[in-house]
Amino acid sequence: MKKSQPDAHISGKLKQLSTPWVIASERAYRVSKMNINPGFILDLACGSGIQLAAYSSRLNTPCIGIELNPERAKISENTLKEILRKDLFTKSKIITGDCLQKSDIHLDESILFSLIHLDPARPTDIQSHTISEMQPPPIEALNIWKDVLIKKGGGIILDLSPRLSQEQCNDLKLELSNILPDYKQTWEWSSQGRGRVDRLSVWLGSVATKNMKSRYVRNHPKNIEKSTIIESDNFPWENEKVALINTSVNLNDLISIVDPALIASGLEDAWIKSQNIEGKWIRKEGRRPLYVHSKTIIKNDKNQGLIFESGIVRGIIEHDINNGVEPLIELGKKLELMRLTLRLKITPELQPILQSKLDRNLVDIGGSGFVIKLPNNTLAICTKN
Repeated sequence: MKKSQPDAHISGKLKQLSTPWVIASERAYRVSKMNINPGFILDLACGSGIQLAAYSSRLNTPCIGIELNPERAKISENTLKEILRKDLFTKSKIITGDCLQKSDIHLDESILFSLIHLDPARPTDIQSHTISEMQPPPIEALNIWKDVLIKKGGGIILDLSPRLSQEQCNDLKLELSNILPDYKQTWEWSSQGRGRVDRLSVWLGSVATKNMKSRYVRNHPKNIEKSTIIESDNFPWENEKVALINTSVNLNDLISIVDPALIASGLEDAWIKSQNIEGKWIRKEGRRPLYVHSKTIIKNDKNQGLIFESGIVRGIIEHDINNGVEPLIELGKKLELMRLTLRLKITPELQPILQSKLDRNLVDIGGSGFVIKLPNNTLAICTKN
């Protein structure tokens, strides 16, 4: 790489649509650890070229990108020039054209590919998506280009919208199985934090994880080699839906606020299994899913970023937070707490006022804790463990 900011030349709407360099690099790093065949990398709708360049640079192999929009094709070419070594750039190229018109692309028939990537365009101004909105249509595009891979079972990565429903994901899984019957599938949900799933993708063939149908990736904010990865041998839509009927919480219970993006991926029970802990979910919806458990969850590389807050329930009170924090101040003083952080839904205007009042009126020296709202509308005061 020639610059510390490889995507500095990309701006405007294309910048918003482009995969951030750190995410593109993290993906490429994981692909480099997989057993894929040698050969070129092909991106059927390369856009800014960031993801394509990340693959090529990390795998040390030349690449070819196809882009329908001439202006974006030029930017993509500049991306390769900025990021790739001269020898890789010389062997690589960006082609302006429609990937659905394969005969017009005029690729050298001697070139074979180890990996195909496709990130179809989709509307940006709606809250839900369907497969039919994606351009180019993923099934049609992959069916046209699958034969350029070195052999059946070569690597394919298909980016999708995280706004697809599980029903739509299952329908697409079946369609992919029809056109690519020899390809294993691993569905991936990933998050950079902020409580939401940022990306959904399907990894097929040589880039699928053996015997694993789905995974959740919590990207590490600084180190691409330390992402937290949770895997499951089930698809999320195959998991049994269990109603949360027992919502009781008692004093001295251990309780954790869990990453809501993990819940959105449907792999929360796979994570619990990987931690070897017993407990119960008392809330899965919203920004602060709650899990009550039998022993302390030790923060390590397997759960980095998945636990937002964890502590011991020291007090439970019936109180509407909108009526003030006086009962919390009283209980916080009894527990000798100098800091209580409000971890519950409060209007943006009221939250800083209440938090400031708590900060001013607790003891000067003591421990710290947090306040959560339980499903029965009571408040729990927890001390960090």
